[in-house]
Amino acid sequence: MRSLVFVLMMSCAAGSVGGGGAAGQEWDAAAHLDPQILAALRPVLNAAVRDSLPLAALESKILEGVAKGIEVDRIREVAMGLANELHAARSGLRNAFPDAPLAGTEVSAAALAMRHGVPLESLLALWEARPPSGSLEIPLVVVGELARRGVPVDMAVETMTNILGSPVPLDLAAQIPARMDQILPTTGTPAAALVEALRSLRIPPAPPGRRPGGRG
Repeated sequence: MRSLVFVLMMSCAAGSVGGGGAAGQEWDAAAHLDPQILAALRPVLNAAVRDSLPLAALESKILEGVAKGIEVDRIREVAMGLANELHAARSGLRNAFPDAPLAGTEVSAAALAMRHGVPLESLLALWEARPPSGSLEIPLVVVGELARRGVPVDMAVETMTNILGSPVPLDLAAQIPARMDQILPTTGTPAAALVEALRSLRIPPAPPGRRPGGRG
């Protein structure tokens, strides 16, 4: 079974490079890009390395533009926009949790969730609910995908914080958005579809009245 994360990361690729990046993997841009395109994108790529951003996310977006024959100025504009999103996500998380491990996959997933309308403050609640070990990549991806489908942000975050504190495996949680897509046409609202998706996957709902953890 293809997981939601695998499909999603085709457009939101992960990894960290340089400047203390967790993965320590560099993308050899010179081996993949025309010299003219590389020259135009070099400032963006250099800044990404300096700021320890997930370089593979930029790689995916840049190569997509090249494959589609998009003009280099537009590729640079899109890459800069993505770099800004990644920087905002990484800076916000690092400022809130200066000593916490922060993987490139999590930064990419957080940036994507923020693009889908999930505010940083809501994402911080997931970090507060984080188990002692394990990645938040799947919870972040799922929250973003639920928000993209119209689920209220508080409900999406509450659902995932509840799952993080339960024995529910994350590969099961990753199926929630796809199950919602199957159910949504027969339900009235995205919130109702989420409730039904959880029931069909046998994932216990969050206790009534529970709110996701905040930061004051």
